[in-house]
This record gives sequence, C-alpha cells and structure tokens, in this order.
Amino acid sequence: MKDKLVNKKESKPEPAWTKKDFKAVLMNFFLQHCPQLGGELLVERLVLELIKTIETYYPATERMKMGQALWYAVDAAETAGYGKALERCKLVPVVLDMIHDDDIEAYLAKEKKRKRNITKVVRIFDQTYQQGGVLTLADAGAIMGLSPSTISSYLREYEKEHNRLVPRRGTIHDLGPTLTHKRIICIKHCYEGKSIEQTARETTHSVRAVTRYTNDFKRVQTCLKEGWKVEKIAAATGLSKSLTQEYIDLIENKPQEETEG
Repeated sequence: MKDKLVNKKESKPEPAWTKKDFKAVLMNFFLQHCPQLGGELLVERLVLELIKTIETYYPATERMKMGQALWYAVDAAETAGYGKALERCKLVPVVLDMIHDDDIEAYLAKEKKRKRNITKVVRIFDQTYQQGGVLTLADAGAIMGLSPSTISSYLREYEKEHNRLVPRRGTIHDLGPTLTHKRIICIKHCYEGKSIEQTARETTHSVRAVTRYTNDFKRVQTCLKEGWKVEKIAAATGLSKSLTQEYIDLIENKPQEETEG
C-alpha cells in the first residue's frame, strides 16, 4: 500500500507553467506550420538542436564586457579552398575587444593613429584564432571601418617588423597563392635553423603545411643552383611562375636582418 502511494506521488504531473517556455513555443510552431517534419519526438529533437544553436551564436550579453563585440568567424578547423563558398563554411561566434584599456593608454600617450590601428587589427585576429576562428581581411575591414587593402598593409608591416605570422583565413586555410606567409616559414626553418615542429607552432600552421612550403623552397633552390631559368623551374616543380619567382627572390636576397640572433 505504501509503495502504491509512493508511485502515485512520483507520477504527479508537472505544473502547467513549466511548459510555458521557449521550447514549447517552437514545438507548437513546427507542429502547426510544418507537420511534414514528423511527430513530436522528431520535432523535439529539432527544437533542442535549434535552441542549442541559438545559445551558441547569440550568447547572453551580460557575459560580455563594455567595449566588446560579437562576430561570426569561419571555423579555424574548416576545410577550405577556392571552390568552397563562404556561406558553406562552418562559423563560430567570437567575442572581440573593440576598445581595450591598452587602446585608451596609447591614445592618451599620443601614439600615432597608424600604430594604434595596427595593434588593434593584430589583436582582433589573434583573439579570433584563440577562440577557434579565423577572420578574413574583409571581416577586419568591416570591423575597423577600413578597406581590406589597408588591413593587409597593416599586417604586412607588423609581420615584417616582428617576424611573426598573424593568423587569418588566408594563411591558416592556405588560400593565397603568394609567398607572404610562406616566406616567414622558410626563413624560420631554412635560415634560422628552427625545426619543422617549432616553425609550425610559431606560425600557427600544421607540420604538414610547413613541410610542404620548405620542401618547395629547397626544390627551387636546387634547381637554381643548376642554373635553371624560372620557367623551367616552375614546370619542374609544378609551382606557378610568380610563386617560383618569389622563392627565387627570397633565395637570392637572403634576409640577413631577419636571421641574426
């Protein structure tokens, strides 16, 4: 008799108000307007995934500090290529420091605007990568209110001065045909003598990518020692003529100032 009373107590229905939530609103909407989706169990799974997505891409603003902004970046782990549309890439939400204490201090110290902008641009690229995403030049341009070409100029200036790659979509996903990031990789491994693994860590590239770039560099170097012209080297290595020429320029103009120390 006692067991029956316990079971009866356990089967007591939940208060009606507990069902008046966002999940119930979505369930009701899909069941009424999209009956082709199936029964309640299937719709419930869809609704739970939808709520999970909303919570991921629309985080509570109270968790953000003043001066921060939400942005959607391409997932750093996304496989990418020239033929893949951006809208088909997986996105991740990232929170960026649009105004940082360092920005205020630099302004009060009357630091030049260009230098302040470079610091901010590098920061948002780094913060995005630390949160599992990668920004494009167009992303950073929209955030900063500057053209992508200006952002590119800032990054080149910073990377040349610090001999460090700033992680962005063009370098992480290897979308660019030019030597900009490959140059730094080759300098670190071939001229500074750093291991493939260390070079990969310092340039935020995979070991496989670093190995490929440095092998291309060495192949061009070997062909150049044989006295081959750029056209013949390009044909033999399978590299574009312009990329081959950039490797040649790097070989013939050894960056002494970047290899010291």
